[in-house]
Amino acid sequence: MNYFLEFSLAFILTVSMLFPFLTFMRKIKIGQHIRPEGPNMHNYKEGTPTMAGAVFVPMAVIVTLIFDRSYPMLILAISTMGFWAVGLADGLIQTLLHRAKGLTGIQKLFFQILIALIAYIFIQRINPHLYTFIPFTGIEWNLGYLYPVLSIIFVAGMSNASNLTDGLDGLAGGTYLISSIGLLIFSIVKGLPLTMTLALMGGVLAFLFYNVKPAKIFMGDIGSLALGGYIGIVGMLYGYELWMILLFPIFVIEALSVTMQVTSFKLFKKRIFKMSPVHHHFELSGYSELQVTIGFWISQAIFTFIMVGGILWILR
Repeated sequence: MNYFLEFSLAFILTVSMLFPFLTFMRKIKIGQHIRPEGPNMHNYKEGTPTMAGAVFVPMAVIVTLIFDRSYPMLILAISTMGFWAVGLADGLIQTLLHRAKGLTGIQKLFFQILIALIAYIFIQRINPHLYTFIPFTGIEWNLGYLYPVLSIIFVAGMSNASNLTDGLDGLAGGTYLISSIGLLIFSIVKGLPLTMTLALMGGVLAFLFYNVKPAKIFMGDIGSLALGGYIGIVGMLYGYELWMILLFPIFVIEALSVTMQVTSFKLFKKRIFKMSPVHHHFELSGYSELQVTIGFWISQAIFTFIMVGGILWILR
């Protein structure tokens, strides 16, 4: 019964808080600044209110701590708010200085790694491990002292991957929500706490009411960095990093497309995609923003269905 309350309460609080927040952002005329190197078809979004993550992430954290204040949940909540704070700083710089970029990539990465490192130290106090589980096998892959390095990189990478996916109306939020269904079932099977996953699902669903095309507000880095950070910390907490990659593949694909594009251009002066992240490639190939978003949602739903099927097959 509590699980329904956690989801519902986060949803209700976010829906009710986002409307006055949206009104306030419009009143003070603080909105999104479109990157000049982005697709021209997005220029009409200039000035659309942003930073919705300032509402739905704290609401989810508050609901989480109302129902569960265990040590693992405190680590998850505080770490998520750490990534939220990085996004807040980035968003404030963008809006107050009226520019498309806030913190530099290096600055973001520094703070993401720092948060992941601090989380790792506290995680090792309650669940000391140097392994990651290999999906569908139950095998613990012991990486020795290489594990903390790779795990910290993984957390920072998932935070950035979520951020890179947040480029179209409803894309990051919808993808996260669909992926979280898989995470929810995985957590039930593995006996992991569900509270924060449910609270974030409720908050993101409420956000989508305002974000589906045409978006009335964007989540901003304050939301996307926090969502990806949460995924990463869940993986680090239990040694399920590889599972998180399989449960949230669209985020990973988006990040890989940027890595491939940058690497190819630097080494060979050639671009693999018309533009990265890859959702922009499809836009420039003639697909509408709505078609790309729905296509990615469907792709993630298929991935989630396959993953859930595999998880349940193991239990048969």
